[in-house]
Formats: sequence, structure tokens, C-alpha cells
Amino acid sequence: MTEGGAELVQFRNVQNLNEVIHNLIHFQNELCRDNRIAARLTLFRYWFHVPLLGAFGPEKIIGHVKMNGQEIGPLSADEYIKQATILDNFDPSPTLRNWFRPVSEDEEFRLRLELDYFLSRYGRESNRVIHIYVLKTKGLF
Repeated sequence: MTEGGAELVQFRNVQNLNEVIHNLIHFQNELCRDNRIAARLTLFRYWFHVPLLGAFGPEKIIGHVKMNGQEIGPLSADEYIKQATILDNFDPSPTLRNWFRPVSEDEEFRLRLELDYFLSRYGRESNRVIHIYVLKTKGLF
């Protein structure tokens, strides 16, 4: 399908944990390549953490995929920035919470420090009103 000669790209929320993990890895790589995402890091309030990867990702990026015909893939920094207003209308949190849980009080301090360190590598500080979720260890499959 094309619109004005360009491929028509659609977006949807993630539907499985593999898409989330793929998006999270892609997000980490995009941060190294595109400073425009780094400039927006303080805007994200909901962060999802995968301990095995030692990685954090914001819901607005790891919770969506693009669909190009039959192909499904993670959003590039450019796609996220251009479509941020549209993507804000698709709340991926309920879906992400199938695989992630809120951090416990015992975990919160340590994970906030880890998130702050992660953000500081890009010259950013965490938003005061952030919520961190961590990958569940049981009942994923």
C-alpha cells in the first residue's frame, strides 16, 4: 500500500514479549546513533527494565511497533519523533504490564540510581514523576 508514492506505515502496540525485547535492544542502539532521542529522555515517565540485559526503555518507544505491509519492526528515532503525537494516543502500558511488574520498595532505590546513571550518560536527569517496572520472573509464557 502506498500513499503519494511512499510506503504507508502503520503503528500498533506490541503483542508479545519478543517484540518488547527487540524494541528495547533497538532503542539502546538508537540512543547511540541519534541525539534527538537523548534530548527527549527526561519527558518519559514510565520506564521498563530487563535485568538480564541491564537495559531500560521508555514505554512510548518499546511499547510500539511499526507495520510496513507484512513487516513488523521497532521504531527508529526518526519515526518516533515524527509520530510522537499519534503514538501518544496508543497507550502500551496495559499490554507491557503483562510482562512487567511495578518495582518493590526494596528495588526502587537501586533501580532509580541505575536509571539515573543510564540517563546521565546522555546528559539527562530522570523526571521526578517516574514509574519503573521490571520484567516479571514468573508466568511469562
